[in-house]
Amino acid sequence: MRLLAPFDPIVWDRRRFEHLWGWAYRFEAYTLPAKRKLGYYALPLLWQSQVIGWANAKIDAGRLNIEFGFVDVKPKARVFANALDEEVERFRGFLRC
Repeated sequence: MRLLAPFDPIVWDRRRFEHLWGWAYRFEAYTLPAKRKLGYYALPLLWQSQVIGWANAKIDAGRLNIEFGFVDVKPKARVFANALDEEVERFRGFLRC
């Protein structure tokens, strides 16, 4: 499980991304808010060998708040939930919050 930066080599080639994972990721920081589909700075969510969704992270009053979106449905397996929790903690440590 990894949250990827919008400029990660896995992500930046749009045609390759769509070919590999079957959905369109777009960096929307420069898109008007009303036209955004994923979010201002959506981070693609890599689970095992698939990019299955994205996350939008904000720091509010010193606390990390992450909202997730999924291409299909959120995996229900406990192993997924554990891996997601670990990645959120890793991200929290990276941001020092």
